[in-house]
Amino acid sequence: MEGMTGGERRRGGRLRRWIGSSPPIVLAALVLASCSIVGRPASRRLHDEIARIRAAGEPVTFEELRASQSPGDGADAASDYRAAAALLTDLDTQSLDALVHAYRAGTGSCPPVPPSTEVRERARRMLAQSQPALELIDRAARKGACYYAFNLETGEFPPFHPFRTVAVLLSLRTLELGFAGAADRAAASLISSLRMLRVFETEPVLITHLVRLAVWERGCADLPAVLGAGTLSETSLGDLDEALKLAEAPDLLKRTIEGERVWGMNELAASLGPDWPDGELKSASAKRGPFWRRPRLLREASDYLAATTAVINAASKPWPQVFDAMPTCPARTSLDSVACELPMERMERAGQALAATRAGRVAIAVERYRRRQGKLPASLTDLASPLPADPFTGHDLLYQRAGDSFVVASIGQARATDARAVDEKGRPQGVSVCFARPGR
Repeated sequence: MEGMTGGERRRGGRLRRWIGSSPPIVLAALVLASCSIVGRPASRRLHDEIARIRAAGEPVTFEELRASQSPGDGADAASDYRAAAALLTDLDTQSLDALVHAYRAGTGSCPPVPPSTEVRERARRMLAQSQPALELIDRAARKGACYYAFNLETGEFPPFHPFRTVAVLLSLRTLELGFAGAADRAAASLISSLRMLRVFETEPVLITHLVRLAVWERGCADLPAVLGAGTLSETSLGDLDEALKLAEAPDLLKRTIEGERVWGMNELAASLGPDWPDGELKSASAKRGPFWRRPRLLREASDYLAATTAVINAASKPWPQVFDAMPTCPARTSLDSVACELPMERMERAGQALAATRAGRVAIAVERYRRRQGKLPASLTDLASPLPADPFTGHDLLYQRAGDSFVVASIGQARATDARAVDEKGRPQGVSVCFARPGR
C-alpha cells in the first residue's frame, strides 16, 4: 500500500493470512480480549462515579433513600392513608370529577356563584357515602409522621389512582364547605389535602413527584374558596399557614432526583449483571449481556450518573438560584434525557405550585392586616413583615387589589407583569381572594 515500506507490507500480509487461517475460537478470544481492554476504562469510570456518590453521603439504595426520610416522632399516618384509599376503590370517579368541575366553574367570578341545588345535593350524598374514608384522612392529617413506602425497587408503578381520587374528593368537600360559608371546616379540609402530600415524600422519584405535583396543584386551586369563605378564626389562619409552609418540602426536589438515580442505578445494575462494578447492587439472577454491548452500556451508565450529579447539585440551591444552576445537558441517550431534561421541565411546574403556596401565605398576612387596619394594604410593603418570595425572582410576589378582592401571584414561567392567579393552562401560580361571601 502507498506509504508503507516493503517490510511493513510483508508483515501486514502475514498477519492477514494468519487471521484468515486461525480457528474461530482464536478469533473469538481476540475479540473478547479487545472488548475487555476497551471496557476496562468505562468500568473504572463507573466505579469512580459510584464511589463519589457514596463519599458525598448520597443514597445508592432505596433503603438509604428511605432512611433520609425517617418517620420521626409521633404516630405514623401511613396506615390510615392506605385504609382510606382502599375504601374508595369503588367510588364513581366520573361523577366525582363532574361535580368538582361544576363547583370550580363558579369560583372564577367575584362573588363566586354556587352550583345548582341539584349538584350540591349530589355532592353532599357522595361526601356522606365517603365519610369513613374522609375521617381516616382527617385523622392521618393530625398525626405527626408519615412513612409511606411504595417499594419502588420492584420495578412496578404503585397504584396512584386511589390517591388522585382522595385528592378530588377532598377538593369537593373543601369547595362545598366554602360555598356553605363554613370557613373553619373548609380550612381544615384543605389542611388535610396538604398534609396528604407526605405520602409521596418517602420514596421521591419522578413518577411520585408528578403525582405529588397534581395533588399539590389541586390543593392550591382550593385556596380561594377557603380564604373567601368567611371569617376564618385565628387558629385556622395559623394552622393553614403552617400547612402551606410544610407543603414546600424544601429538600424534596434534590431528593427526587436522587431517588430517580437510585431507581436508574438498580435498572442499570440489572442490565449489566456481573459487569456492574459495585457488589451491593449486583443482581445474582441477572445474566451477562452480549460482550459487544458492555462497553457502551458502561459508558452510558457513567454518563447518566455524571449528569444526575450536576442536576442534584443544582437542585440543592435555593429558589430561584436553582433555575440558573440547572445545567444544559444535550441528550445523547435516553438516560441523559431522564437525568437532565425531565427534571428541568418538572422543576418549572413545581415552581408554580410553590408560588401558589407562598401566595396563600401572603394572602393570610394580607387578611391579618385587613383585620387590624380595617382595609386592604396598598402594597405588600405595608405588611412590614418578612414575606415568602416569588420562587421565579427571589423578590416579593405581585399584589393587586380591586374593591373587596385582591390577587397575590408569581410572575410564573411566562414572566407576567400582572398578578395572574393561574397560568395559560389553568395551573395555579397565585391566589385570588374575593371577600364578597357566596350564598349558602
